[in-house]
Amino acid sequence: MIRIHSLPPALRLNSNEHDLAECDVLKLILTGHLLDCYEVMYWPFVVEAVNGNSRGGDADTFVRKGLRMCVERIDKNESGFYHRHHGIWLTLRSCTRSALVLLAARNSPELCLSMPPDWETAIEKVMAMLRFWQAESRDARDRLSILEALLRKEIGNS
Repeated sequence: MIRIHSLPPALRLNSNEHDLAECDVLKLILTGHLLDCYEVMYWPFVVEAVNGNSRGGDADTFVRKGLRMCVERIDKNESGFYHRHHGIWLTLRSCTRSALVLLAARNSPELCLSMPPDWETAIEKVMAMLRFWQAESRDARDRLSILEALLRKEIGNS
């Protein structure tokens, strides 16, 4: 079990601060690392579910938690989406990955009912971030076009 409650008071991650200017950068970085740990733990369950392999019981719980982590990653990083900082390169990639995982899960007939609340809003946030950076980064532009194409396919299948 990850012991986030054992952190010293100055680094506790239970803060609800969402403004980068007011948020302690160390807390933001630690939160990102914690989300990485959760993602690694739940990733095998999400991959199996997206690929249509049979699941049940605890595996379904872990899939739902993994999908919630995708939304949470986007929400927790949103305060830094439009600021040039040392972590923006990684933020662009990790949040886009979370958006792609959410779209893959939504396109899986077995998972469409397991989608976390606000998954669509999370994808829209990532697309807005990529639009903001697309003039400066070909990667951002390319990832935005991929998300747009997948979203069009999703809307067409609805």
